[in-house]
Amino acid sequence: MKIQLSVIAPCYNEVKNVRELVRRVLGTFAKGAIEGEIVLVDDGSNDGTGDLLRELAQAHPQVCPVFHEKNKGIAAAWESGLQASRGYHTCLIDSDLQYVPEDILRLYREILYSHADVVQGVRSEIGLRPDLRYYYSRFLNFLLNVFFRMRARDNKSGFVLCRRGVLKEILEHHYRYRYFQTFITIAAVAKGYSVREVETLFQPRKRGVSFINRFPLKVITGVFIDLAKGLFEYRLRPPFASPETTFLRQHSPPRAPEETLPGWRRWWWKLFLALMPLHHWMITSRAEKFYAALQRTQWLSPAQIRQLQEQKLQRLVHHAYDHVAYYRDLFDQIGVKPTDIESLDDLPKIPLLAKDDVRANLYFSLLSDTYDKRRVLKVSTSGSTGEPFVCYADQRQLEQRWAATQRSMEWTGYRFGDRQVRLWHQTVGMKFTQVWRERIDAFFNRRIFIPAFQMSEANIVRTLQKIDAYRPALLDGYAESFNLLALYTKIVPILEARPKGIISSAQVLPPQSRQAIEEAFHCSVFDKYGSREFSGIAYECPAHRGHHVVAENYIVEILKDGRPALPGETGEIVVTDLNNYCMPMIRYRIGDLAVAVDPAQTCSCGRGLPLVGSIEGRVQAIIVNSEGVYLPGTFFAHFFKDHDQVVRQYQIVQEEDGRITLKIVKAENYDEDEFARMILDLRVHLGQTTTLHTEFVDHIPMVRTGKQQGSISRLKIDFQKAGSKIPSK
Repeated sequence: MKIQLSVIAPCYNEVKNVRELVRRVLGTFAKGAIEGEIVLVDDGSNDGTGDLLRELAQAHPQVCPVFHEKNKGIAAAWESGLQASRGYHTCLIDSDLQYVPEDILRLYREILYSHADVVQGVRSEIGLRPDLRYYYSRFLNFLLNVFFRMRARDNKSGFVLCRRGVLKEILEHHYRYRYFQTFITIAAVAKGYSVREVETLFQPRKRGVSFINRFPLKVITGVFIDLAKGLFEYRLRPPFASPETTFLRQHSPPRAPEETLPGWRRWWWKLFLALMPLHHWMITSRAEKFYAALQRTQWLSPAQIRQLQEQKLQRLVHHAYDHVAYYRDLFDQIGVKPTDIESLDDLPKIPLLAKDDVRANLYFSLLSDTYDKRRVLKVSTSGSTGEPFVCYADQRQLEQRWAATQRSMEWTGYRFGDRQVRLWHQTVGMKFTQVWRERIDAFFNRRIFIPAFQMSEANIVRTLQKIDAYRPALLDGYAESFNLLALYTKIVPILEARPKGIISSAQVLPPQSRQAIEEAFHCSVFDKYGSREFSGIAYECPAHRGHHVVAENYIVEILKDGRPALPGETGEIVVTDLNNYCMPMIRYRIGDLAVAVDPAQTCSCGRGLPLVGSIEGRVQAIIVNSEGVYLPGTFFAHFFKDHDQVVRQYQIVQEEDGRITLKIVKAENYDEDEFARMILDLRVHLGQTTTLHTEFVDHIPMVRTGKQQGSISRLKIDFQKAGSKIPSK
């Protein structure tokens, strides 16, 4: 039996009220057809409450007693009750019967219908007889609203209902409070949860004695001390409670992160972080905490990484269902509930999200109803097929992916403060303010840019001379740009710089290109796989045994024919973003292909992050031959590497079935007979009935961001239906 609702009631000397509380709560369960339980926490009572709880547990299977040997306070009783509870939702209620147990049903229905994260019962004025304690409470509520920018009618009401995981996070706090119950909704709002108020009856206490007397000087003093702590924790020092830091409290990785910033670098790093608002949009200095967490989580075991992913996935799915209309409608349509998604094995229960789904629902139902428009970044791209694509990323996602980028750069041997060269587009498509932010960021990172789209034979020598003069420790940019530089150094060996590493990204990196680049620059190439939607998704480590997925941020599936691809098979990459709550992207078909790796395979570097194999390019780069065989873009990279004596550059374009255009830039040693033999070899793969039109051109232009596209298909291909036609590696 799955428990739908756990009612948690702290009991301190409430022997006169508990029996009636149980009777009325059970009656509420029956009326609402709720599978529920009552968790009664005896908080060190000395009036026989404990014995009564044992008696009630014997009489009613729904009653679960918990015992404290001494009085610890309401908040501690809530935590003990939460640990013992089993319900999907939890409800906190006092056991003195001042809050009416029948109103539990109203709160429960409200959270089901409104999809708020937290529903709070606020005391109605109906039948209320104000006394001195009432005015104490109203004054305290006024102070809480002023100090914490709240508009709540009853901040400190302990009659709340929410999901079990939400309550667990709300109850986690940094300081020791005497009366943490004062801050329950303040903590909820500070941690990003929505709160909905429901007016409920509040009756005078009929039996027992309140712990607050007529002149509670001790309580008032304690509350003001708590107020100062709460002001610092929830207002002056916003709470940092990432799933990674929470997970690390319970799971220590076997290896500690290395000290990477000695001496002047640490001071430069601190200044860089302090000035984050000047050089990064929406990323704050708290990104350092995400970075510090990722430095540790990379050394967790594969099983622990999977456990962390599953915890984040469960929270994401619940949020998506409660706050994103697209997913709520989708789940209801297919008969899936958030509770059905408990592990990574349950992901296939959720349909794939295509780019067309995003375009059709972006402004209607894919944005969360709780997202803060001031904390959201619009991400735009022209798309691989030229069709514009827009999505949105929230602040936490941006900070998490920045932290992952910093971590991955260090895998090359780079340390913050080292010089960098980036072969990139730098400012293409940027606004004036974005350009200046980029320049300030480059100053702190000691990074210079060389525009990749301007690279040609006319200025390639100047590019190499600029790199050589700057002596960078790290270079990063497009694979095609590095390949072009590497090929030129064979003719004019002018490069003497010895960087620590090169990060290749944005394009497929064939083995022959990697070899040429490493020989030219005398260092290892570290391939990066990413996208505009997510930034870096997977990176190579020094072992070069595949790409480590940034598993703290993303779940990556490699699918073929709708199933997980077998080791060595080429499959379609499907990404679930675990951090973006303003626009959840669950099982998103990013449009790329990769080779699957055995999930049991571990990397010799010691990191527990899962691996994917070589990146095989875009689905939109697949060429279909006349026999219906699908050739990925990497096929042509492998094919033409053996014909570099006649072909310097190529581009193969398919506009329609059965017709292909091949654009060729001739090599210096071009020979007609060798070229004819190459075409005969190529026809073996393209099919004899395929119409092949060859064009000789002087150059093949890059797109304006500097990318070189070797294979372009205008066909509409669904890889999950066509995947079986692509041979395994």
